[in-house]
Amino acid sequence: MKTLMRIFAMALLALVIAGCGANKVTVRPEATSHVRTIALIKVVEPKAYVAQDFGNPGMMFGVVGGVIAGNSSANAGKSVNQIASEASFSAGQRLTTLLQQELTAAGYQVKLVEVTREKGHELLPQYDAVDVAGADAILDIAIVSVGYATEHPMLSPHWRPASQIKVAMIDSRNHSTVFADKYMYGYHNPFMSGTDLDAPKAYHFDDKDALFMDSNKLLDGMEQSLVAVAEQIAETLKK
Repeated sequence: MKTLMRIFAMALLALVIAGCGANKVTVRPEATSHVRTIALIKVVEPKAYVAQDFGNPGMMFGVVGGVIAGNSSANAGKSVNQIASEASFSAGQRLTTLLQQELTAAGYQVKLVEVTREKGHELLPQYDAVDVAGADAILDIAIVSVGYATEHPMLSPHWRPASQIKVAMIDSRNHSTVFADKYMYGYHNPFMSGTDLDAPKAYHFDDKDALFMDSNKLLDGMEQSLVAVAEQIAETLKK
């Protein structure tokens, strides 16, 4: 039975790792030299703002421990989501605005476009139907998650802002991908590929009680995660 559970856990881990690839495409100057105008697809709001307790000791003890930690995450996530909702915090709208500002400052003309997508946390599978409004390139952003997370029960048990955001720039002429990445702000997992961005310690909390005692700091931390990602994208695409 133990062997079977071990095999199941390893298979599950393999699936998780396989699904975490960022499909990174490094931007090349020759591929973006013609881009003057970007059609920025309005970012979809996340379904919820979550707190993921990866640092819960239960995570070290297999499936049962994972369930315990998962329950802790669900309870914490509900509280973070409630705080965000009561403050009318809108990550999708905020990230859209930040990107528009940063890309404009980087020398681009930005046109906002809107599309309907089945999965808000995923990039579009194709871009044939996107009205680019005459833009040279399409910028697609997908918020995988926004909230807080712990990282390791011994080495990094504190809570920090944690956001995972996917980005892709598509050439409007031939729909080829000229840039793609996944930004992981705050929480870092060595099994996930992408670009890590550290959350300043000013936005860290020692424990879950402290996390929910300061709603303003909690919200500021999530805001900063969006600012950092928007700045990084604009810096990467800067002329």
